[in-house]
Amino acid sequence: DDGVGGVGVGVGGALGALGAGAGGNITLPSSTKGEAAAPDGARASAASDGVRPARRMSFDRLRSAKAPTRGTTRVDGFYDEEAVEGAPWWNVVRPTPWTGPPPPVVGCESDVEELFVGDLTTARTHRGVPMYAWEGDEWSAPQIFEIIQHGLTCADVNDALGRPCTLKMSAKDQVQHLRNAIADVLQTAPFEFAMRVFEGADTPPDVAVVRFLRRLCEASGGGVYCKLPALHKTKEACLAHLHDTKHVGAAIYTRIYMTRFVKRFPPQHGFRHPEIDSPATKERVVRELSDAMSMFQIIRATKKHPAMLFMTVTTESVKKLFAMKTIDAWYGVNQAYEATVAEPSENLSDKTSPMVVDIKGVSVSLLTRASIATIAKQLAVAEFHPEPFSHFIVTNCPYFIAALWSIGKLFLTESARKKFVICTGDFATEIRKRYSLDNSTVPEELGGEERGTVMDSTTWLALVPQENAIREFQKELSIRSAADAFSGANTHKTIATPSSKVKAPGGFGRSWSSLTVAPRVAFRTGIRPMSMSFTRIVLRAIELAFTFVFLAFVTSITMRYVRTMMF
Repeated sequence: DDGVGGVGVGVGGALGALGAGAGGNITLPSSTKGEAAAPDGARASAASDGVRPARRMSFDRLRSAKAPTRGTTRVDGFYDEEAVEGAPWWNVVRPTPWTGPPPPVVGCESDVEELFVGDLTTARTHRGVPMYAWEGDEWSAPQIFEIIQHGLTCADVNDALGRPCTLKMSAKDQVQHLRNAIADVLQTAPFEFAMRVFEGADTPPDVAVVRFLRRLCEASGGGVYCKLPALHKTKEACLAHLHDTKHVGAAIYTRIYMTRFVKRFPPQHGFRHPEIDSPATKERVVRELSDAMSMFQIIRATKKHPAMLFMTVTTESVKKLFAMKTIDAWYGVNQAYEATVAEPSENLSDKTSPMVVDIKGVSVSLLTRASIATIAKQLAVAEFHPEPFSHFIVTNCPYFIAALWSIGKLFLTESARKKFVICTGDFATEIRKRYSLDNSTVPEELGGEERGTVMDSTTWLALVPQENAIREFQKELSIRSAADAFSGANTHKTIATPSSKVKAPGGFGRSWSSLTVAPRVAFRTGIRPMSMSFTRIVLRAIELAFTFVFLAFVTSITMRYVRTMMF
C-alpha cells in the first residue's frame, strides 16, 4: 500500500466535515452509473443524521489545471518550476520519494489526547524522541516517531539521490526543494487550509504556497533535508538533537508540524477545535485571562504597516504572568500569535508581522536568571507554530543591556542578528523609522493619531482566529462542488460510513458522517516518475549486456585455471 488511499480518506472526511460543520451544503448528487454506491445501512445512517451521502470532488478537474508543459532541466537534474506553464499550485513534476507514513489529514479527539499534555518541568521522551508539552504518548508521539524514523533515511542529505544540503542555497531554490520533498503533503486539505491561516484567507493559492513554504524553510534555518545522520554517528544521537530544526530540515519539520496543525485545527470538526474554539471557552478566557494578558496588544495590519504583536513588559504585568497557570498562559500566548498571524499583513503592506517587546516599565531586579526562566516557560508555546514573526524588536532597552547585546550579537549567525533588534528608543520611534510612518499612521494608544487599529486582550481573546480562513475555504469548496456537479463526470468511489455522532461546531446542531473515498491524485507516495529517453534505455541495456559478457569470460578463465591446478 503506497498510502494514497489514506490521504484520500482524510481529504474526503475533512471536506465533508467542513461542509456540514460550517453549515455549507457541499454535497453532490448520488453516484452515477458505473460507480459504487454506499451500502443501504450507511445511507440510512447518513440520512438519519440529516446529511446526504456525498461524493469526493475531483481535485484534478476542479483546480482548473491544464496539463503541465515540461520545461528545461538544469545540469544537476533539479527541475525549474517556473518552466511549467499552466500547472496548478500543488503540482510537483519530480517529487522526492517518501515511503514513510502518509500526511495526517484528521486530528485526534480531545478525549484521546489534549492539546497541551505536559509541562516543561519534566523531560519526556517517546522511544528516544524528545517531546514538547503539546505532544502526547497516545497520538502525537507515535506518529512523530514514525516520521522521524523514515526521515532519517528518506529525507536526509544525499547528493546522489537529489537531496543536497540547501543551507547556502537561495530562498527560491530552498522553496523548490521543499516543494519536491513534501509533494504528497501539498495535496491534502489541511495543508491548503494552513496556507489560508498563515498567508491570508483570500490570498491566491499559487502565491500563498510560496509564502508558506518560505516560512517553513525559514523555521528550519534554510535546511530542507535532514543533516543529523551526517553530524551524529548513532540513531540515538540523532534523536537527541531533534530540537535542532536547522539540521532536522524543513521536509521532516513540515510533516511533524502538520500532525500538530490537525490537532489544533481538526478537519473532522470543520477546522474548529471543539474545546478551544467553543463559545463557552471564549467566554471563560475573556473573563479569567483578559487582565493577566493585558500586556499583549495586537496592532491591526494596514496598507502602511503589517500587524504587530505588542508586548508591554512592566513589573506588574510580569508578576501577573508569573501567577498564571502555565496552561492558561500557553492558551493566551498561542491565541495572541494566531490572531496576529491571521491579519492580512503581507497582502496589505507587503511585509510580515514583527513582535515588539517594550521593557520600559520593568524593574531591573526582575531580570534575573530565575525570572527569565519562568517567563520562558510561560511563553514556551511560541514554538508551536513555524516562524510567525519576521523580527523580535526590544524597545526602551537599558543602555547596559544594549551594550552587552552589541558584543553578544557578534557570536550569532547573520540571520539571528537580523531577526533580533535591540534599541534604546521607544516603540513609536522604532516603527516610524522601520516602516517610514508619519504620526497619522501610528496608533493613538502608542502616541500617534491613528484610531481603531489596536486590539486589547478582551478583543483578541474572544476571536476565532481561523474564522476567515474557514469562510474562504468553504467558498472554494462550494465552487469545486458546483463545477463537479456541472461536469457530470466523477470517477471517485465513495462509501458512506455510520455517523460518528459528533456534534458539528459553530452551533449548527448537525452531525456529520465521515466518507471513505479512493481519490485520483497526481502523486503516489514513494514513487518517483522516471524521465529516461529511449536512447538512454538502449545504452543502459548494452552496458548491462557487456557487463554480463565480461563476468562470464572472467568466470570461464577462473574455472579453467582451477581445473588445471586440480588435475
